[in-house]
Amino acid sequence: MFKKTLVSIIATAGIISSLGAETLKHDMGVLATSLSMVQRGFMINDRDKTIVLLADLKKNIYHTLGDNEKVIALLPEELKYKSRIAVNSGKMINTYIAEIEAIYYDKTLSPIKAQIEAQTALINIQVQCYKCHNLVRDWDKK
Repeated sequence: MFKKTLVSIIATAGIISSLGAETLKHDMGVLATSLSMVQRGFMINDRDKTIVLLADLKKNIYHTLGDNEKVIALLPEELKYKSRIAVNSGKMINTYIAEIEAIYYDKTLSPIKAQIEAQTALINIQVQCYKCHNLVRDWDKK
């Protein structure tokens, strides 16, 4: 009886861990696609579309990185202690999204200044993504 219970617990833990990994992989794919769409909006200079896409990115960031408990649940056991890094990166990304939105609505900026400031904020979003991946992701770091 004890062996069956132990095997059941181990199997359940393995399934949950596998589901967490698949969910994390899916959510990161959604974030990557969302960021790519924002970048495309910048590249084709479609400001209105970019603002809509930024709102989508913000929603996806909140869904994936907006809660420390959710991040902990998604990370493998050996990386759970790094959850705050991911959550903080999500907060910083939202700060940069807010900067871009403020620039979009600021009619006192010249078009070129607005473009440069918004692009700088976009680069800072990318930096946060790479920073989180470098510090949290489960790659061989030999």
